[in-house]
Amino acid sequence: MSNAELRFNPTEDQTFELVGGGKYNFVRTKEHVDELDASGRYSEACEARFQAFQLLVDALPEDEAMVLRWEHANSRAAMMLLHGSAVDHFRIGDLEMAMAQLEMLLDCDPEDHLEGVNLLSLCYVAMEEWDAYDDVVIDLTDKSAEAVIVRLWAEYMRGGEIDGALRSLLKSRHKAYYAEFTAVEHPDDEAFRRDIMSERPSQEAQAREWWLLTEPLWAEFPEFIEALKK
Repeated sequence: MSNAELRFNPTEDQTFELVGGGKYNFVRTKEHVDELDASGRYSEACEARFQAFQLLVDALPEDEAMVLRWEHANSRAAMMLLHGSAVDHFRIGDLEMAMAQLEMLLDCDPEDHLEGVNLLSLCYVAMEEWDAYDDVVIDLTDKSAEAVIVRLWAEYMRGGEIDGALRSLLKSRHKAYYAEFTAVEHPDDEAFRRDIMSERPSQEAQAREWWLLTEPLWAEFPEFIEALKK
């Protein structure tokens, strides 16, 4: 697909570079969105991300997946905006939209640079889409604390009990995440913001960020967190 402002350049590695001007300049859009977020204009940032997602839907072919080149700045910005919009919808409980956006993201980026599979898997479990979850569970590795938490919750939802081996794995390999998910308070304060926005955020800040992102689920399923604490 191409027009005066948009074209897809094929590359030697079977991916495409989304070259865009005007409204398809996703680098510029992301810079604007980041400015909105930084100034606390979150609703405007959410709307801008959603508009970028809609542009991407209209631009990409409907009948086949098109893999975008992560190393290409405009393609990468488009995928980051798509992921951001999925996070926005997850936060407000629109899991169906978040699920569709994250599936689209994985079609565009099978290497999953943004680790969207973790959030997508949470959606699958919450929606009891077990066949879809089983298709992606192989990508939920022990190296990722978020993935271990997803697997813990999935096993709990399926069997009604916490998987002891997975909990031990979380406590031993991802201590900051276990501490965060069993803590009484999770303050979204200035110290946390300063840490998570730094060049090298601490494990504690990353764990807090994952908690704050997924908190809507635990408000709906508090029994999982209580079981995790025992």
